[in-house]
Amino acid sequence: MNETIKTIAAVLQVLALIVAGGWAYWKFIHQRMNEPAADIDIDLKFVGKQDGKWIIEITSFLKNQSLVRVKYEDFQVTVRYLMPEDRVEDGGEKILYQLNFPRTIDERINGKKRFFGNADYLNPRQEFRHRYITSIPENGTFVWVQCKFLFTPQKNVKMNSQRIFRVPAGEVAEIAAIKPASALL
Repeated sequence: MNETIKTIAAVLQVLALIVAGGWAYWKFIHQRMNEPAADIDIDLKFVGKQDGKWIIEITSFLKNQSLVRVKYEDFQVTVRYLMPEDRVEDGGEKILYQLNFPRTIDERINGKKRFFGNADYLNPRQEFRHRYITSIPENGTFVWVQCKFLFTPQKNVKMNSQRIFRVPAGEVAEIAAIKPASALL
């Protein structure tokens, strides 16, 4: 009887190892849970006008959707815009024939790239907001924002997102809305 119990215990240990191995295979090989996976979204807030420019706040929302820490670097923000005199035309092959936005805020800094600061990693299931404050000309009509970064240590894996925003025609209505009611009397 004692020998039977030892045999059953050994068989159960082997079965437990097989099940654990199958689970690990399923999660980390088949479902690729050990690889970085992130979601990125962009928002743009027109804060107000001053000195012939719109002050804008760009927020990039990052969410780690994997079960591993996501490390990233070179988190770049690109802001391009249209002016009333610009033509609406398709761009070239380099931008996959999307709408061409010929002007960039990088012209003000001699074409250098702009980067978000702050964190360089996200823990599993963590969300983080990066913000960048800049300006565009007051009479701009549309703004195109792109955010991109590289996963590390896999330097060839890029994450990229872009959005287009319409520049408000007048002053920002939100500014009046956030004042206390007593201030409006």
